[in-house]
Amino acid sequence: MPDLTVDLAEKGIIVTGAGGSIGSGCALALASCGASLALNDIDLQALERIVSRVREMGVPVVPLVGDVSDYDRVQQMAAQTIAELGNVFGLVNIAGTSMPKPILEMSREEWARTWQINVTSLFNWAQAVLPHMLAAAQGGRIINTSSVSGKQGGDENSVSRGAYAAAKAGVLGFTRGLAREVAPKVTVNAICPGLILNPRTTQLVAAKPDVLNRYLIPRPGEGSDIAKAVLYFMAADWVTGEVTDVNGGYFID
Repeated sequence: MPDLTVDLAEKGIIVTGAGGSIGSGCALALASCGASLALNDIDLQALERIVSRVREMGVPVVPLVGDVSDYDRVQQMAAQTIAELGNVFGLVNIAGTSMPKPILEMSREEWARTWQINVTSLFNWAQAVLPHMLAAAQGGRIINTSSVSGKQGGDENSVSRGAYAAAKAGVLGFTRGLAREVAPKVTVNAICPGLILNPRTTQLVAAKPDVLNRYLIPRPGEGSDIAKAVLYFMAADWVTGEVTDVNGGYFID
């Protein structure tokens, strides 16, 4: 559990993609700070596992099964969160999808799906929660997940290539633009993870162990590493439109 803490008692926070490595790490860290959580994932079994762990920590938790690229479903999930938790102070957009195919080998449908999950989902959630955040006295925090690929492009040593890199670069533009639109009541920031342990990256490291030689801190990242950055952005009230790298020194700019 991250050693960085912030008082999030009675603050409702939505975490999308909560069943994955990053999402579950962030959910546990937020719960340890007393947050009331609404956890989303499209994978029911993965969602049930993290919801069960959060319930054991004694904080309110609302499970939200749904596709973040479905505008109407996102509106429903946001309304359910407000009804059950009473407020939405934070939104942590983690849900995403990889795309390992080169541009010339992918279909138009695969291109579109990469953008729908990684970028359009942010628009869907922003429209769903911002009216509440902007009207609330406490304002709000939106934290988006991009990738090191959004800065330096995907390559054969990552789980994704050009389409994913383009979409994750779009996340950065959306973050900066939205930050300008909703200041000062709501802060909007982004995190660019490097290689984070999950089933896909575990296979990558097994097949190409030398990939870790490019990291100044030569180990794969974990969900708890990203969670520390999430907690920082939850606490920071004079930081917005910012992008922070959490990549073990793989890429420095």
